[in-house]
Amino acid sequence: MKIWNGYGSEHSMNLVLIGRFKREQDAEKVEKDIDKLSAQVLKDESYPNSFDEPEDQRFSDDMLSLMRSLKLNTLGPTDLGQLVSEHHLNREGNRITITTDEAEVSAFVKLFIEAGAKVEVFSAHDYPSESTDAD
Repeated sequence: MKIWNGYGSEHSMNLVLIGRFKREQDAEKVEKDIDKLSAQVLKDESYPNSFDEPEDQRFSDDMLSLMRSLKLNTLGPTDLGQLVSEHHLNREGNRITITTDEAEVSAFVKLFIEAGAKVEVFSAHDYPSESTDAD
């Protein structure tokens, strides 16, 4: 059961996010990057920063190292939590489709655009036939 904490939320967002990449390899890399980043976010949440670290540290050392190795410069700390929010990712060839009830999807949009994808975002509430085509 999911409990909603929000004002005026009578239903979920039911968002569909589609990234169409120039090459299948680009989509595959983004999918792997999302998996790596998500795993690190979960690890960071399991092991909170110790008190002796600087108060202004925004990322764990492991996350900074991972982001440098992936050459990602656009993600912020608030974006990373979106990667472990409830969502479904489906990759077919050069296309990644993400479906979620969450309103915040900027992390996925940033990752897609940084990899050169054409991005489409819409509500399956308003465009239900297109959401069935997306999967």
